[in-house]
Amino acid sequence: MIIKRSILILAAAMIIFGLSPKSAQASPYQGYTYSYWGEDVKSPIAYLPSRTITGQELGIGPFTTPSDMFASSDGNLYILDSGNGRIVVLNSEWKAIRQIQDFDNNGKQDSFNKPEGIFVTGGGHIFVADTENRRVVVLDGNGTFIREIGAPKSEVLSDKFEYIPRKVIVDKAGRIYVVARGVFDGIIEFDSEGEFNGFIGTNPVQFDPVDLFWKTVSTKEQREKMIRFVPIEFNNADVDADGFIFTTTADKKTSVPVKRLNPSGIDVLRINGEWGPIGDLSRDRSAFIDIDVSDNGVYRTLDSTRGRVFTYNEDGNLLYVVGQLGNQLGTFKTPIAIESFGNRIFVLDRDLGMITEFTATKFGRLVNEANGLYSIGKHDDAAKLWEEVLKLDANYEMAYVGIGKSMLRQGEYKQAMKYLKLGNDREYYSKALTKYRREYMREYFGIYMTIAIALIVIVMAVRRGLRLRKGGMKQHAVSQGR
Repeated sequence: MIIKRSILILAAAMIIFGLSPKSAQASPYQGYTYSYWGEDVKSPIAYLPSRTITGQELGIGPFTTPSDMFASSDGNLYILDSGNGRIVVLNSEWKAIRQIQDFDNNGKQDSFNKPEGIFVTGGGHIFVADTENRRVVVLDGNGTFIREIGAPKSEVLSDKFEYIPRKVIVDKAGRIYVVARGVFDGIIEFDSEGEFNGFIGTNPVQFDPVDLFWKTVSTKEQREKMIRFVPIEFNNADVDADGFIFTTTADKKTSVPVKRLNPSGIDVLRINGEWGPIGDLSRDRSAFIDIDVSDNGVYRTLDSTRGRVFTYNEDGNLLYVVGQLGNQLGTFKTPIAIESFGNRIFVLDRDLGMITEFTATKFGRLVNEANGLYSIGKHDDAAKLWEEVLKLDANYEMAYVGIGKSMLRQGEYKQAMKYLKLGNDREYYSKALTKYRREYMREYFGIYMTIAIALIVIVMAVRRGLRLRKGGMKQHAVSQGR
């Protein structure tokens, strides 16, 4: 009887979390989100590991310290195998269809030297941050050399400026953005011809008040030995369909590890809630090393501290968390890069030389679809999916907010208040409350006014009656006195 009961409980748990017996065993990590109050709340697993691949399994030899990858719009996956100085291209079936290692550079045989970043344009051009060769190499889809972009040249750059490109991205206008090592002025911007335009998105200077005090009272020699206050450098970047640049900063002291830069370099990242995209809220903060921008404003950050993938929507709300450090399927040793395609997420592990693919569960698909409808303003359609999400996770605050906003649009203000309160959305709860009060007063104003007027009439009549009675009593007293 006890065994049967345990089986039933396990089966019920699997149904609630949208897992099959096989997937339940395959997941070595727990799903969770954070509540409005900053408490971690268990949540169904949104993505499960579905397969892994290594260079040996591809039949091309092991990957050696791979540093980056890129998922193109046609479903191909480009792996930058840094230690072997090559690019490996996989199709959607994970078959190696091309290797790019050596190329003809104006009559000379050329190759990469520990490259760290790769980006592929919609037209199929491959941009490689050839780090130790201190250049960006541009190839066509077949690996034929097109050109290279060397160090920027400008009078505003000092003689000590070193050009060590680490990451590269390209927007739809053809502008090229390079994240370089040791550059604190921001991201280096080139035009489509490779001419230097300037820097974009400088991070603010971060300092410790205690260090500032000691610098104030120290001697010149002591100050020179202290750490200088300089802006924090970016470590990775991605670009969305609208040309906005998303950046990450690995420094745990910064309060803004993720930015969304407009063409002017101003951060326009939306944060609707108490917690922005900062990863785990524990004392040991997350350190982001990569970012991947998906559809509908969704972006994912890769945390090197615990090996987790944090997925946020366009408002900066945490949707779900995937992965962790470990030695099982779905965990990592040294995660270095993240990409996504459809309902699949890819994570590259540098030390293991392995790519892990994660596929969305029922819960993950529902959240993705509901958020997609929510982001384009189809709140009523999204509300139907949010209802399904709540059947799997009754604590999912985003679902309550989504349903509440739908009801607010439909004029069901009292119900909207209920759901928005459960979702801890104070801003929209106040809007619903204001509209509910207005509607309530409009509906019952006539009744209240009728009651008020009736009460006034009754009070006046009673007071008049009392005055008449008081006057009659006075006259009676006078007549008795006579």
